[in-house]
Amino acid sequence: MKTVEARARGATALLMLLLALAGCGGGYRGEVRELTSPFEMDNAQRLAALNAVAARAERTKRPRFALDEACGLRVSRRGAAPREQRHALRPGMFVGVSFDKEAQLFEVHLLDRAGPDAQRLGLLLRSSAWMPASQADLLVQLLIRDCRPARADEVGAAARR
Repeated sequence: MKTVEARARGATALLMLLLALAGCGGGYRGEVRELTSPFEMDNAQRLAALNAVAARAERTKRPRFALDEACGLRVSRRGAAPREQRHALRPGMFVGVSFDKEAQLFEVHLLDRAGPDAQRLGLLLRSSAWMPASQADLLVQLLIRDCRPARADEVGAAARR
């Protein structure tokens, strides 16, 4: 059995910890923003997050992503030789992260399917850090999962608005 003195020391330590933690938030400047899980985002929010990740990940040949109503993912790069890729996203596609030892960069590729013999359809992002590559991986996986091409009647109605 714990003595009254031991319980009092434990309660005092817990109180001190709670007081210290309560004071942690007061020293930060700026607004406090809630983080939104990519699983709770819609595809427009995921696309914005993907572009933000890409802006931090690559300094040269920075990719810019866009998604059209037909689930076409456009990847455009600025730089000495600007170019654009277009990929029709469909169920079963996969995203893979690999490490290029020679360049010392993580690469995020769009794949035709999961598995070791999957064909690379295009390079989406390169990063010297693992975190942006893994964030891009998740965001594109969720774009693939939730993208549904608009039906012709929906596209026509949207165009008339």
